[in-house]
Amino acid sequence: MGECLFPQNDDGEIIFSEIIPCEFSADTIMGLAKEFLYDIGKRYKADCKIELEGVTKLACHVKLPVGKEYFSFGNVATIERAHSEVSFDLVVEIRKEKYRYTLSNFFTERRRIPGEGKNDGPSNMIHWQRINSLTKEMPSKGSKREEQLKLIEDEKATYQAEYNAVQDVIKGVKSFTNINESF
Repeated sequence: MGECLFPQNDDGEIIFSEIIPCEFSADTIMGLAKEFLYDIGKRYKADCKIELEGVTKLACHVKLPVGKEYFSFGNVATIERAHSEVSFDLVVEIRKEKYRYTLSNFFTERRRIPGEGKNDGPSNMIHWQRINSLTKEMPSKGSKREEQLKLIEDEKATYQAEYNAVQDVIKGVKSFTNINESF
């Protein structure tokens, strides 16, 4: 595996977590967190399934689409779908005047590529497995080599876009208590 955008621990797990101080009661933070989870679908065009709504904790599973691809079916129809999808668990633990967010259990699904490249798996691993597969099968010269190089560049761009999309969600979860920036 090469350099990974998503930081991982020794077990290969990707975890983003931070404690955010704020000036609100636990009840207010809980209300703002619920609003944020509701808005994830609209703001990030993500599927957000709430799995736990407790007194001091909210947990959900997020499926975050990344990029766009268009497919035409002759003159009949054109459809849009995500280039890839990153899913993860998001937990918000709430206390008076602070909360902790944790994003974990990252899994990526990408479109099919030629060769042995897998379509889904842990986010860093799937990226590097696909890059290594495309590199291994690269011809030494000719137009097929150019096509393969373009596929590798597309994979790298997709990986960066996935990381950027997750960072955008983290930016949102870190700032949902900043109600002065709303609207």
